[in-house]
Amino acid sequence: MLLKIKIIILISLLILLKSNLSGQNTGKPSILCPQEKIEVHLSQESCFTGEVLWFKTFCTSSMIPWEQFSTLAFIELVSSENNSILRKKVLLKHGTGSGEFEIPDNLPTGLYYIISYTNWMKNFGEGSFFRKEISIINPDRKYTYPGSIRDSLKPVIYSHDIAAGTDLLKVIPDKKKYSTRDHVTLTISLKGISGEKLSGDFSVSVCRKEPEMIYSLGKNNKEGILSISENIEYLPDYKGIRMSGKLVDPLGNAVSNASITVSTPGPGTDLKGCVTDDSGVFNFLLKPGEGEQEMVVILPGSETKSSLEESFWNGFRDPPDNLRFSLDQQAVSYLKEKFINYQVQARFKKSYSIKKPQIKTKKDSSVFYTKPYDLLELKNYINLDSLREYLYELVPSVKFSGRKGGAEIMIFDPVTMSYLEDKPGIFIDGILYDSFAEIAKIPIREIDRIAIIPATYYCKDFTFGGIIDIHTKKSDFNSVPLLPNMNRFIYPMADVSEWKILSPDYSTPASQIRIPDFRYLLYWDPSVSAEKSGEAVVQFYTGDIKGKFIVKVVGISDKGEILQAENEIYIDD
Repeated sequence: MLLKIKIIILISLLILLKSNLSGQNTGKPSILCPQEKIEVHLSQESCFTGEVLWFKTFCTSSMIPWEQFSTLAFIELVSSENNSILRKKVLLKHGTGSGEFEIPDNLPTGLYYIISYTNWMKNFGEGSFFRKEISIINPDRKYTYPGSIRDSLKPVIYSHDIAAGTDLLKVIPDKKKYSTRDHVTLTISLKGISGEKLSGDFSVSVCRKEPEMIYSLGKNNKEGILSISENIEYLPDYKGIRMSGKLVDPLGNAVSNASITVSTPGPGTDLKGCVTDDSGVFNFLLKPGEGEQEMVVILPGSETKSSLEESFWNGFRDPPDNLRFSLDQQAVSYLKEKFINYQVQARFKKSYSIKKPQIKTKKDSSVFYTKPYDLLELKNYINLDSLREYLYELVPSVKFSGRKGGAEIMIFDPVTMSYLEDKPGIFIDGILYDSFAEIAKIPIREIDRIAIIPATYYCKDFTFGGIIDIHTKKSDFNSVPLLPNMNRFIYPMADVSEWKILSPDYSTPASQIRIPDFRYLLYWDPSVSAEKSGEAVVQFYTGDIKGKFIVKVVGISDKGEILQAENEIYIDD
């Protein structure tokens, strides 16, 4: 609830509120909300099964271009049968993020869609989403298309709204015609409307031009129509990754006005609290990050249950029906040639993409509280038998006593010379833990350090009668059992980019080896930066495939404008 209030306040500050007393339809004033726009640059627009499809996502808001509204974007590969085949979360930094899809070997040949959106864009319907049609070819499966409709098919001319024209962005090759294994230099030039030079972040692709494979039947599928929701249902991932869910009782009824906390086991100590709304919904804003994150959620009671919200849209709610995949003779000849070259390349075991080595993410070691009054590192003291003895001998402000087979901890405030009335906050490896009896059982050899604050401490919605923060040597929260009101699970944050494209270097005679270079994607770089000069230079080598190649550049300027530009180069002997 607190998060929702903060978001509403933020929106109130950032949005230009505009009331319109039109009264012709509903009689209600209309509110102009900050809408986001997404553009996705694909490395190619058709691919074989088994190939890697790279992408770069650009997200901005024309109303607040100076502020990154969403930290997370979603992208899906959707079949023409409206099945969500592949899905990824993309971490946005300065409005951009990149990744890739490994196309499964078992997909049938046909028309597919790439859709991309943010949580905030869900409030305005899929008409606000980015959508792009692509062709996927499975050479191991026979494809039969309905030839009777051939005459009614028209090539698709796809155009997604761009925030600025291509006059602002230009890509210029050093020449138009190249030989095989020749050196190419591309100059990317970015200028503002008044002619001033701007810096920006761009992605660049150079791919063999392909024949048309996607056609239109001439029907209208309502693309581009936005449905404005009167109630904001989805909060943006503003400066973090939002984790939402619902709390219910044993009968499935929503539990409102209940407190829930979430923390991450590790070397640091963080605490996030939330109160459910009238529908039992809770929202947490997690620190942005990639990979999987372990979470421990503490519920108000062991009888309550929580379920997490599905983050993805999962295909279309209103599937498009005006497009058809079809192959004419030119497309068939092109695909046959490409597949033969693809097989030859595989026979020579030459790959131009590799999997990146997995980098272990460093766990957050920060703590939410101020500098502790006492910090005990047990390696600096003689060995004692139990945690109770360490506290008794070294921390006189902590009273650890047994009562009726259990345990009780009280903290003495040296300033007021009295015990604190509020219950102390006891943390084990970053997790708020209420069972003092289980804490007393932790083997002393597993404990690394203990931080103590002997004073009342206020943290967001929490009031603690002092803090005792215990960290074990592994910081894995495995030294104590889960309490009945705790749920421990792995939460998927943003997906990590796993593949890297390789560009050969033919600058020396020794590099001119006889292994064929049948690349149809000559170049892909999702992170090209134009410096203050307003220019960036990209260099690569052509391969052995001849013909026309499309050079495409997509980017976002410092002013939040999504720009794109295209050019052509030709490769011959």
